[in-house]
Amino acid sequence: MATVTLKEKAYEQLRAYILAGTINSNDQLTEKYLVELLQMSRTPIRSALEKLAAEGLLNIAPNKGLSLPELSLQRVADFFDFRIALEGHIVKKLANRKLPQDEIAWFRANLLIQEQTAAQHDYLAFTHADSEFHRRLALVYENTEMVQMMDNLQDRLFQMALKVLRKDSNRIGMSYRDHLEIFELILEGNAEEASRRMVEHLAYGARILVL
Repeated sequence: MATVTLKEKAYEQLRAYILAGTINSNDQLTEKYLVELLQMSRTPIRSALEKLAAEGLLNIAPNKGLSLPELSLQRVADFFDFRIALEGHIVKKLANRKLPQDEIAWFRANLLIQEQTAAQHDYLAFTHADSEFHRRLALVYENTEMVQMMDNLQDRLFQMALKVLRKDSNRIGMSYRDHLEIFELILEGNAEEASRRMVEHLAYGARILVL
């Protein structure tokens, strides 16, 4: 079994805290606070911060220190516009195919996790399953460029999905039902309706965050 280094442990923990919103203010991004939070020395934490900055989850500015990236309403709107165009296309194309049985089984298992975590109002666990559901659609479509685009957006996708759920407490159950309906429409071969429902699903999230 590979040994996890302190640098890797610091990176994974900080990344999880940022994505989950546990670290949600610039006041928390001090070495003193992070040393106490992670119970580690400054060296692995500095290495982790540099890696997170390279991935766009943090800003490191000379003489200004660390800060969390701010997303303007326009950037949020742009993000969802892009997803609507991309994912609406993906589900439309998938509905015109016959999905392999192993992929159908994967989606059924994922949707079961969504159902269970939605019932428990476990926003964090649900968002993990939610993000994987959307990413898997791109993987099954087998377009390398689209998969790379989704991977590049994965952290933003996760953060925004979590924000939507926390802003609208009723959304978690609705989101699960949307995913289930979209998947069933794909299996039925109803391409136009699957695409329309995906567009509606994503547009709702955009409205929640932009309003």
